[in-house]
Amino acid sequence: MADNVSKDFSPSTIYLCFYNLFLSLGWTILMIQFLSHIIYEGRPGLWNSTSDCLLIFQSLAILEVVHCIVGIVRSSAVLTFLQVSSRLFLTWAILYCLPESRDSLGFPIVLFAWSLTEIVRYLFYFLGLVGVAADFVAYLRYTMFIALYPLGVTGEMLCYFTALPLVQKHRYLSVTLPNACNFSFDSYYAFIIVIVMYIPVFPQLYLHMWAQRRKVLGGSTKQKIH
Repeated sequence: MADNVSKDFSPSTIYLCFYNLFLSLGWTILMIQFLSHIIYEGRPGLWNSTSDCLLIFQSLAILEVVHCIVGIVRSSAVLTFLQVSSRLFLTWAILYCLPESRDSLGFPIVLFAWSLTEIVRYLFYFLGLVGVAADFVAYLRYTMFIALYPLGVTGEMLCYFTALPLVQKHRYLSVTLPNACNFSFDSYYAFIIVIVMYIPVFPQLYLHMWAQRRKVLGGSTKQKIH
């Protein structure tokens, strides 16, 4: 794994090292908060115990889009934006603004799947930047998604389904006539469209991760055999 890492400690690399290490530690704290609350108190009050860390560290992910735009990370800015924005929307527009949605079974599922995924992902990036061979972390990065990705999506869907009746009842984020712009918008159907979009998007991203797994772990395995 170390063959593909950069050892150019430029200002941007140093910044990315701190960024990824900080986010990995942040999600670790969130995971500890989550597990501690679930074990000792169960689901009630989970939002109050974890919301500060969730809102902070998930919001900081928007910087990943900036990293792509300015070119310090070689990834698609559009794809990164779609992935980050979907999480931010669920975090702020659903969980933060609709307290009842936090009662969904999907909320603890999302916390668990997101936290474990991000702990390993950011640690993997950090170790790569500092030039540390991290075969085990790479294995976790490209293996845990097999279960965590579908689990996380399931949790997100449960949160959306819990929020739908609330959105319809309270006309949340909807724009009704009459108004100065002579424009109407029904967020209930927009939410349904978002849910439906998971159907074509999820398989593509999931298969992409499988391809990355074959590329990273498959190549490593062959080198060890020969």
